[in-house]
Amino acid sequence: MRISTQMLFQQGLNGMLEQQARSAKTLEQLATGQRVNRVSDDPAAAARIQELDRAVSQQTTFLDNIGRTRQRLSTEEGSLESAGTVIRRVRELAVQAASDTTGSEGRRLIAVELRQRAEELVDIGNSQSGEGEFIFAGAQSQTRPFVPDVGGIRYDGDSVRRGQVIGPGTTMAEGDTGDDLFMRIRNGDGVVAAGSVTGNTGTGVIRADGSDSGVYDGTNFTIRFTDPENYEIRNAANTVVDTGAYQPGGVVSHNGTQLVITGAPAAGDEFAVTPARYESAFATISNLADALEQSANSDVARTSQRQAIDDALAQLDRNETRLLEVRASVGARLNTLDNVQESQESLRFSLETLVSDVRDLNYPEAISRLQQELFTLQASQQAFTRIQGNSLFRFL
Repeated sequence: MRISTQMLFQQGLNGMLEQQARSAKTLEQLATGQRVNRVSDDPAAAARIQELDRAVSQQTTFLDNIGRTRQRLSTEEGSLESAGTVIRRVRELAVQAASDTTGSEGRRLIAVELRQRAEELVDIGNSQSGEGEFIFAGAQSQTRPFVPDVGGIRYDGDSVRRGQVIGPGTTMAEGDTGDDLFMRIRNGDGVVAAGSVTGNTGTGVIRADGSDSGVYDGTNFTIRFTDPENYEIRNAANTVVDTGAYQPGGVVSHNGTQLVITGAPAAGDEFAVTPARYESAFATISNLADALEQSANSDVARTSQRQAIDDALAQLDRNETRLLEVRASVGARLNTLDNVQESQESLRFSLETLVSDVRDLNYPEAISRLQQELFTLQASQQAFTRIQGNSLFRFL
């Protein structure tokens, strides 16, 4: 086989170019700190890195959602605490108004504070998150949920509880809606509501207490006193369906309801029993203030006012119970977030470690390899120089 001068030159040049390419690749790895900088470096490793990067990105999204949910729930928890403080203060004022030592002027002053507390509760209901969203407006987070209206306070939010994905297949509600918290509180005992009928002349006051929703069939009925010591129960068709002897503070049971009457009803006095309906916390406070502003200069007026106070006290208890229930739910969700965050952070760390193992460069090995490659390149250059100097004319 004949070896030409051109072939010797080409082989020498190709050898040096290959060594330069290897050295350049190692230098790039040292500069980026990554073993795989392009797919051609290691196709299998590049595919694995892409898969792991997607998993890390997903975990980062989960952690971002957890942080956003925690911020909103923490804001809600603070608002619920403030709302509970308002409700408890309103209850204290109602108890104070019920005292016989509180005169008409004192009750009017209490009514003034009650209206101020109602405005404070509206402000709490319109609380905003750090991102400027109304936390009790449901999915209408850019809409102010509680707005004064002719009939009282209007709710302009919706009933959608927004959720955040905090893990694979795991969604958590990041808030609660204002209608569920403040607007949809059933009155009475939650099953039925009872009240005196206009025109009563006695001092009897009624309250529903412990009715059974599984037995009560949802129909209206009336308790009518035939005399101060006896009553009859009439259905919606005004037919007598039951009778009984009155005992002050005793329980009147009918159709699954539990009703307590106190005071001294007069003959002909009536008490209406109806299914419980929704009553907002704002309406409860407003109705109580209205009642306290009325003159109570007769037994009938004082009885009507006392009925309004008793109704408000029962409803305020239900409001506070609702707030405590939701606050407990918020606390449970915050605890769950802590546990999920710890799990997701651990998983993300494991994934990042895997990515590092596949992609990151082993610096000691790369430096040693670069030195070897540079030495080989230098040797190739020296050999090429010697080959370049070879010629037949040097031996003639």
